[in-house]
Amino acid sequence: MTEQTIAELTNFFNQFKVGGDKTPAQSNLSYDDAVDYFFRNMVERGLAEATQKFYRNKLGAFRKFLVQIKKVQTLELVTEEEIKFYFNSKYSKKKTGYYNCHARALRAFFNYLEKDGYLIASPAHNIKPKKVRKEKIDYFTIDQVRKMLTSFDLRYKSEIRNLLLVMILLDTGVRNSELVKIKLEDINFVDRSIYIYATKTNTFRTVYYSKETERLLNVYRREVLKGAEKGPLFTQFYQTCNEPILGTQIKPEVVYRVLAVKAKKLFGDDVRMNPHKFRHTFATHFVINGGDAFSLRDLLGHTNIETTKIYVDMSPKDLKTKHAEHSLISNMQNNEQSDKKE
Repeated sequence: MTEQTIAELTNFFNQFKVGGDKTPAQSNLSYDDAVDYFFRNMVERGLAEATQKFYRNKLGAFRKFLVQIKKVQTLELVTEEEIKFYFNSKYSKKKTGYYNCHARALRAFFNYLEKDGYLIASPAHNIKPKKVRKEKIDYFTIDQVRKMLTSFDLRYKSEIRNLLLVMILLDTGVRNSELVKIKLEDINFVDRSIYIYATKTNTFRTVYYSKETERLLNVYRREVLKGAEKGPLFTQFYQTCNEPILGTQIKPEVVYRVLAVKAKKLFGDDVRMNPHKFRHTFATHFVINGGDAFSLRDLLGHTNIETTKIYVDMSPKDLKTKHAEHSLISNMQNNEQSDKKE
């Protein structure tokens, strides 16, 4: 075998070594350096600040554990058993969702370090989230929505704004973080559409609103925004008088407060009201009224169709209605009449 052949074969096998042509696995990898690499990658990928904050919180908690076992400076020596001990000792008695958030964060962190060659192998491969029992989706009924929409005193400008908040939430299914950032420039008044920037997924999408919302929006622009063509759609109000502070953007917590006050007034303590419940309401009624999961995914801005499919799992009453409308047996008479006409 010639030296050239040996060199070619050596190069061939080298490409299959751990890490490939990436940064070689390090010895004495400090936890703080690894975290810096991880977040640098997140910034390069353009992940939202809220996502980065989530990981900082979870990875910060794990750092305290590494200090206790004296492996902050030697992350490559951390074992699967130590990570399992960390979870069992700290999170085993916590709620499943809380446990799963920390589990997903650590898995993503270690998997990144393995993928980019900082570690030979991730010790968190077998740290899996616990199975969560599927809960029934909490959404507003038609009667609750009707009661809600007719409860605003439109003699006040702030109430016109608050009703429009509710209408946009019900009509588009946008997240609260997306709602408060809508600008007049994002709205296509001809197509009745809004261009939405999703900070959660760092993506853009288009949502649509109805003619009913359009009528209220026109009143709001004329009476509250004084015909403004640019700037935030939802404005703040002076506390001392019922006048808008034009050019200001409403804060997310204001939306929560408006909805909480309205829920207390209309339903007492029996019904909770928050922006995400409006998102559930939009999605659930979209499916009930015949919408498909793939269209719903695009409207909601989900990156995974599995997230959207939870809305297909409707209540028994809704399924009963759908069965009556679409059952083969129930529709046989109509089908037979169509066959005779043909």
